[in-house]
Amino acid sequence: MSTAADDQPAIHIITVCSHNRTRSVMTGALLQTMLDQRLGPGTAFVESLGFGPEDLPSIPDAVDAMRRRGLDTSGHRSRQVTKDNIEPADLVLTSERDHVIKIAALSPRAYRQSMTMPEFLSLAEWADTDGVESLREFVTSLTAQRTARDYITSDIEEIDDPTGSSPRAFEAAVVAMEEMCRRVVDAISDVVPAPTP
Repeated sequence: MSTAADDQPAIHIITVCSHNRTRSVMTGALLQTMLDQRLGPGTAFVESLGFGPEDLPSIPDAVDAMRRRGLDTSGHRSRQVTKDNIEPADLVLTSERDHVIKIAALSPRAYRQSMTMPEFLSLAEWADTDGVESLREFVTSLTAQRTARDYITSDIEEIDDPTGSSPRAFEAAVVAMEEMCRRVVDAISDVVPAPTP
């Protein structure tokens, strides 16, 4: 894992979607770039995972959408969520509620760090960050009262999969993801301030 300058520990974020070829790849690339710009390179380490076959490339529409934003995801290859690679994360941002449920089945510990991206934004909006010393502490405070049984039947906002949609619909979905990523970075920046020059 990367380490940040000025003795500030790096934060580890994982983005998750079904196959690790579209949504998680794009949100991961966007978050990494935005966090580097806001907090400084090396402060955050963002990776993406999924539940499909491994070693497959990102879909061409996703690669093209990121290229239009100056980001190169052409070398991406899909990786699967496992107990070992999900547990170290301070924050796991999924696309769908079912992804969180699958993570909970693998690791009750990782369940506390896992939310859909819209769910994280909803909970973080009203959360008190006073006295919070780390991103992980903040994240687990957001999910402290959440039970797995209740979660299965809860109305949780998700990120729809744009794979196979028209170019206009795909781009609109990416714009929406981009805005969510900006809001995630705003929320994280309240907990992990940028290093002082």
